[in-house]
Amino acid sequence: LMHVGVGEGPEIIQMFGRGVRLKGWNMSLKRHRESGAEPPADGTELAELERLYIFGLRANYMQTFRNLLQAEGMQTERETFPLPVTWNFAKEKNLKLIRLKEDSRYNLCAERPMLPEPTGARLPIVTLDLYSRLQSVASNDTATGGGEAQPLKFSLKPYATFFDTARVYNRLLRRKRQRNWHNLIIERATVEKLLACDDWYELSLPPERREPKGFAQVRRLEDVALDLITEYADQFWRKQRRQWEHKKIEVIPLEKNDPNVVNYELLVDTAEQKLADEARELANCIREERPDYLRPWYGGLKIGVVREQSRHAYQPLLYAKKERVVTVQPIPLDENERKVVEGLAELADAGDDCLQGRELFLIRNLTRGRGVSFFDDYGYYPDFIVWLKDGDCQHVLFLDPKGLGRYGKRERQKVRLHKAIKETERQVRKDDPTLRLCAYVLSVTPVSEIDGGERPASDWKQDGVYFLNEENCLKQVIKHALGQTATA
Repeated sequence: LMHVGVGEGPEIIQMFGRGVRLKGWNMSLKRHRESGAEPPADGTELAELERLYIFGLRANYMQTFRNLLQAEGMQTERETFPLPVTWNFAKEKNLKLIRLKEDSRYNLCAERPMLPEPTGARLPIVTLDLYSRLQSVASNDTATGGGEAQPLKFSLKPYATFFDTARVYNRLLRRKRQRNWHNLIIERATVEKLLACDDWYELSLPPERREPKGFAQVRRLEDVALDLITEYADQFWRKQRRQWEHKKIEVIPLEKNDPNVVNYELLVDTAEQKLADEARELANCIREERPDYLRPWYGGLKIGVVREQSRHAYQPLLYAKKERVVTVQPIPLDENERKVVEGLAELADAGDDCLQGRELFLIRNLTRGRGVSFFDDYGYYPDFIVWLKDGDCQHVLFLDPKGLGRYGKRERQKVRLHKAIKETERQVRKDDPTLRLCAYVLSVTPVSEIDGGERPASDWKQDGVYFLNEENCLKQVIKHALGQTATA
């Protein structure tokens, strides 16, 4: 499927034609808007149901698809409306950012760490719980676990003699390539020693998998061993990368050419004349600096302009609902992100006592590749960077509004950064003692719906997770960040 459309021929139209059949109003083969029919009273979202979205990973794929559609007489052209961006505060604010130096890619650097043998107190301890994995796929009548009070720890050591060490090693090397650990050296002797001992991992395995009765079941245990060694290598490599990257961090000023400063574009289907007119009106209002462009909502486009923008590095700042009918590049804010921007601006404009007389500024942080990240290790790409400025001293807060309904490995990594960022701060303050760094997750999921609801909100806040549905959430975050100064 990934290669369909790369070559010539009508396969693309045939494929999508068999996947989508639109009968239209009264079998007219037309959407409501084109048929001239009066839309039903509850049909506000009808356009979404009548629209076919095509996503492509390769430019030639989509261009081939577009050319074939045009050959069939279908309209595919889109008009682009650039929105000019105005810089709100320039270099005189002297706001500071941290970034990795250019070309700081650990997996391609000269340093070549070797995966260590399982000796020494500082090695990673791998934890793997196959109870939870099994329970997630078991049906209600075949639920496993046998009523045990808690999962029992299990050792693979007695069965390692039956494992094919060469196969485990070769599969591990394939995973190394897949995960881009290009500079990591893994020796076969290390893998053999990892298989021969069990003091470097904690494995919980269901009872029916602890006593293999044939080589097929032994092979499944071999797969478990491979997962354990992969996690062992992953933890070691990430730790080495983190130490290397800390030496490559630099403090830079926020400037107009920062990658986070965007140029918005609206892309509208040329057949949608009303939408094109509204997009043109928005672009003209911004270009001519007419105040009416700040009206909260452009109904046809389903795009709005954030009201409180004076504290943001540039304007306009756009937000949109999920059902927007035009393409916006880069992606606009969602409703929760908009509330964060406006809430911070209101606190600053009111001179709220939580700021303790400090100035507040912020910028939207773009996704990986352009904005600030930490530094792929925690999978943390915060949506906002906030500065609390007091003369030469600056608190830099990284805020990430997100849902935590599925609290898995990736979410745990993001939460761990709240404490781990202090290691980065210590490194930065060697060169710039005026800087403080904090990282927070702003959960849009209520505390009762996260990880079974067993932990109270106070426990989550100790890990840097605050809740947007709570009153004064942003004030709590600011007070916590400033309070760390007194205890540091």
